[in-house]
Amino acid sequence: MARQIVVVTDIQDRSSDTGVHSLPDESPGLDFLIAHGIPLVIRSRRTRAEIERLRRTLGLLTPFISEHGSALFLPRGCFPFVSDRAQPALGGEVIAFGKPHHEIVNALVAASREVKADVVSVSDLPIPDVARELAISTMEAQVAKHREYTELFRVADDNAAILSRVVNALRRRGIRTVPHGRHQLATATPDCAESLLTLRKLWRLAWGDHVMIGLGDSEDDVDWLQHVDIPIIVQSDRPKVSGRAVAGLPTAHVTRWPGEHGWSEAILHSVGTLLTPRGDVRVPGPERQARDSAAEV
Repeated sequence: MARQIVVVTDIQDRSSDTGVHSLPDESPGLDFLIAHGIPLVIRSRRTRAEIERLRRTLGLLTPFISEHGSALFLPRGCFPFVSDRAQPALGGEVIAFGKPHHEIVNALVAASREVKADVVSVSDLPIPDVARELAISTMEAQVAKHREYTELFRVADDNAAILSRVVNALRRRGIRTVPHGRHQLATATPDCAESLLTLRKLWRLAWGDHVMIGLGDSEDDVDWLQHVDIPIIVQSDRPKVSGRAVAGLPTAHVTRWPGEHGWSEAILHSVGTLLTPRGDVRVPGPERQARDSAAEV
């Protein structure tokens, strides 16, 4: 039964985390998934090293998707077979959907030279500078810097006109960009949802039909949330949920609470409803979630 339900959750970059997206190891929703053996798959713009660090903390053994859909990592033993598309990777296999990091960097260098733009590329910075650039700790900077398929960059003087020229020059080279706070994420992955669709095919081949629940919190999540069975938008600390996100996912559930409390609310309700046909799962509010255990729900 556990393998018939799969939960996929997006986590954003550390500088924009608000509770849920750091996935604290003490969470009613997380405890609920663990208690019922429900697989949790992480999907993120973060690097493989960042996600693996988080997976070790949480004790996850499931596949995960890194760098905005650029790669699907399959830890050894997570499936009873090895996909023909997979290549060996440390601790398992990987299916890549984008170009290698050095090709992205080369394209960025060529594009910035073409339009005579001064570009700050995160991979070129020393680790202490990466920490300051991304407003993270030095330890986090060590793993955040290790990109394999994408590159974070910004135009040095934050000039919108110059950035537009850089983006167009990259597009001519087959590289697209995604806003990432004050930075841009350069990637050659044509469709950020392809990695999720591949995961669904592998899961169906291994375990049969399943229900996939997806949790995101921004417009950027619309593209992949359209391919899950139960899309959920977790409110952020921003004043209201993005209109585009709601319009693009008319069937999505929008949580009542933001951040960690909203994430747990969504897990307890959506997974609990599937496990309990009558749907009589009690979802505590944020003032109760801090002390209620999953067993009490």
